[in-house]
Amino acid sequence: MALNKKLISLLLLIFIILNIVNSHQQEDCDDDDEDIGISAERSERRSVKNSNDGSNFYNLNDYYTPENWNYYSGSFATKDCRDASYITIPLGTTGGLDEGNLSSFLLTKKGSNLFIALDAGTVWQGVRRLTTFKYFNTLFNITYPSWAVLPEQRTSWFLKNHVMSYFIGHSHLDHVGGLILVSPEDYLAKNWIDVQPPINNGIMGLIRKLGFKPTDFTSSSILQKKTIMGLPSTINSISTNLFNNQVWPNLPSFGRYQYFSLASGIEYPFTELVPYNATTMSLVANEFPFSVKVKPFELCHDNLISTSFLFTDSISGEQIAFFSDTGVPSSVACDWEGKIYAVWKQIKIDKLKAIYIETSFPNNTPDSAMFGHLRPRDVMKLMDQLLVQSIQTSPPMTNLKHVKLIIEHIKPQVAEDPNGWTTQRVIYQQLKEANNNGVRIIIPNQGDPICI
Repeated sequence: MALNKKLISLLLLIFIILNIVNSHQQEDCDDDDEDIGISAERSERRSVKNSNDGSNFYNLNDYYTPENWNYYSGSFATKDCRDASYITIPLGTTGGLDEGNLSSFLLTKKGSNLFIALDAGTVWQGVRRLTTFKYFNTLFNITYPSWAVLPEQRTSWFLKNHVMSYFIGHSHLDHVGGLILVSPEDYLAKNWIDVQPPINNGIMGLIRKLGFKPTDFTSSSILQKKTIMGLPSTINSISTNLFNNQVWPNLPSFGRYQYFSLASGIEYPFTELVPYNATTMSLVANEFPFSVKVKPFELCHDNLISTSFLFTDSISGEQIAFFSDTGVPSSVACDWEGKIYAVWKQIKIDKLKAIYIETSFPNNTPDSAMFGHLRPRDVMKLMDQLLVQSIQTSPPMTNLKHVKLIIEHIKPQVAEDPNGWTTQRVIYQQLKEANNNGVRIIIPNQGDPICI
């Protein structure tokens, strides 16, 4: 009897153990299914070419969804920046709808921490994201006041001290709204010239290099007016319809900003577009952005005049072309292609570093729904003509492999897509399929620097 009790107890113990093991195996099986999915996803990510894995930043998985691995978003890795001359930072990359990510880019030259803005749809959110990247402040030599420890404090200081000027292509809100909204913080008070410890970079460093003293700023509470530049129609719209004390306070009238109306087809040295005299500018004439010349061109944007800005380095001759919105009209007749070809004819093809251009809609969008925007097939037709219309070398260049094509103003995918793809992925795929010239297509990510 005692033996039977022991046997029964042993069998009961075995039964309990088997149940526990089976339960854990089921859990492990469930976990394995998840792990397999994660592993497959990671494997797929690794198989997609992506250069955003440089050691200078946190892993982009911390910031971006897996979708961003389906297209090339440029690079700030050491190998991609070694031979680059410029760095651009997307503050906003989409068109319309997403108020936190609208068309705007910063541009600077390697070794500089003064930036110019190209359109200004989103500013604050892009800068805030940028300043959270690991090593950004070290790599760009950004110094903050001792009290600037919160993200919003550093965002504000970066705007004040490092964004010098705004080139605005047209006055639609998704290209100028960010400038309007940050304008209350977008200035340096004159008492900052005495801040301790002294800050010797950005606009503060420029003021010191130019030899200005605190007593030179007695008539204004602002250290330096920032400049807003565009064609006359754009400047008039901003000053009349936005900074008008109704839609928004007229902050330029308080010394925050100075407007510069630029004539289409006329080239301007940047030294003429800042509130300093020519003698003073000679001290920094070889530094960015004062070493740059800019030539604006009228573009068609349905029933509105838009702008392309062609930047030329006065030392190296290198060129960068930025296009605000343009493309196929829907409601008015306009020679939109001819106006873009006029820009191509001013480009020395071997000196061209990058083109920023919009691609708002996929190829299946009809002309009647374009309203002055571009599709991948339109953009690649323009790239074909770039080789034909530009100033060529001898012998002529036959490809654009040295040029980065930075795609901007992509409209969000709000309609049904059979593959469940974002518009970014659709447009990238369509651009690749029509890329006959080897141009380097980039779908930028907000806040992620790109060497060009």
